[in-house]
Amino acid sequence: MVTVKYCSNVVTAMKIIDEGTAQIVMHPVRFKILQCVREASGPLFVEQIAKAVEEHPRLVSHHLDVLQDIGLIDCKYGLTKAKGSTRGVAVRLCSPTPKLTEVFHDIAEAVAEVK
Repeated sequence: MVTVKYCSNVVTAMKIIDEGTAQIVMHPVRFKILQCVREASGPLFVEQIAKAVEEHPRLVSHHLDVLQDIGLIDCKYGLTKAKGSTRGVAVRLCSPTPKLTEVFHDIAEAVAEVK
C-alpha cells in the first residue's frame, strides 16, 4: 500500500500525463477511495467504499464521479441481493482501471525520488 501525505514536491515530481490528475488524486478522500478500490479483490459498491474510508456515501459517490471522469476507476450498475429481501437492489460497482495502476506506480516512484 502506498501512503502519501500531501506534498508539493511529490505532486510536481509525479509523471502523470493528464494535466490536473495529480491534484485530483492527492485529495485526501479521493486518495483513500483509490487505495480502497485498488486493494479490493473485486468490484466494490458505494456503501462498501464509504464504510472502508469512513465517509458518507453521498460524498464517496461524488468523488467516484470525479475519478471515473478522468479514467481512474470504472463504475457500472448491477444487481445484488439485499438481506431479508427476495428482490435485487441496484448498486454502483466500482473497480480500478489500468490507468490507476499506472498512477500509483508514478506516485511510488515520486515518493522514492523525494526520499
